Amino acid sequence: MKIPEDIVKQQPFFQVWDEEVPTGQVVVAMDGSVLVFKGHGSGTDGSKYISIKRSVDGGKTWTEESKVGDMIKVDGDMSDDGRYPNNNWTGLGNVMVDEVTGHIMVFMTTLKTAQKLFRSKDHGKTWKMEETQIKPGKDGWTPATNGACDPGVTMKYGPKKGRLIMPARVFPEYLNKGKNKKRFNDLYAMALYSDDRGKSWSSSAPFPIGGTGESGLVELSNGKIYHNSRTHMRPGNRRIAYSHDAGETWVGEHEDDELFDGPPDVYGCKAGLLRLPYEDRDILLFSSPGNRQTRTDITVWVSFDGGQSWPVHRLIKEGPGNYTWIAAGRKGTPSEGFVYLLAGKDWMARFNLSWLLESNHPGK
Repeated sequence: MKIPEDIVKQQPFFQVWDEEVPTGQVVVAMDGSVLVFKGHGSGTDGSKYISIKRSVDGGKTWTEESKVGDMIKVDGDMSDDGRYPNNNWTGLGNVMVDEVTGHIMVFMTTLKTAQKLFRSKDHGKTWKMEETQIKPGKDGWTPATNGACDPGVTMKYGPKKGRLIMPARVFPEYLNKGKNKKRFNDLYAMALYSDDRGKSWSSSAPFPIGGTGESGLVELSNGKIYHNSRTHMRPGNRRIAYSHDAGETWVGEHEDDELFDGPPDVYGCKAGLLRLPYEDRDILLFSSPGNRQTRTDITVWVSFDGGQSWPVHRLIKEGPGNYTWIAAGRKGTPSEGFVYLLAGKDWMARFNLSWLLESNHPGK
């Protein structure tokens, strides 16, 4: 495997630290500020809110946590099989950085999303709640902008350049008043997309196989959308599908032959997916537990061909890890060249691609 020359010249860098994560998301604003979002609270009025920490120096130092805003209730009975108490109160949903305007959107969701979001027009310094419209799909169900999905992306190629698209999830029968046990095979991954800078969002077709969710997606340099999903229904590897129409429909669903989907006792685990910001190279990173028996030993895999193969992987941290989210720094800012990984077991790391490839030996 030949490593690009500019990457070879990078000085390897790695750092890990403790970071309490009740529920989280991490993104990098267009000015290079690294933003960590956390969901807090037990579901009582005033105690359930979203917070943010910011770093303007690439992750060296961080602000104290401040409040983005309070959670809200959604209309309707959100009861299900009892797994989600207080479920008409929203929790932290997905995050979207609009790379055209620089705005950042933070969603709130239960088993279906709220029709409101928090928007920042100053790279995460201040926030204002506003109305949005999340349109149901053809089956009539309103998706959840699930915080266990990866952040959205701004399309850079093709006739829909500038479109906002983010992974989401549909929980059918969310208004069941607790009468029916929720069946994982009824859930499905999908995407929401916006052509009006986030004022409204349309639902894509369902991911081609049921029992999926907590997914990630990236746009490849040929304009194709690569969608990588967890599955709750079967042991095995990640499920992959593609879109050739800017995220409206999905084709080519298959099981990846390399990327493991979590321990067999729970079937799958939320993973992190990222396309690094190289214009002419589809270098993807995938983060997930590396232990095939427990959600531990978070590992990052590297693909140089848009997810067709994953020739290199490296352990990030031994021990508990669970869910992960990853984000890349912005060119020309203090965050440039860094990858930021937030783990659901209370730690965070930053490193660069040179460190991942340091030995050029898979599994180091």
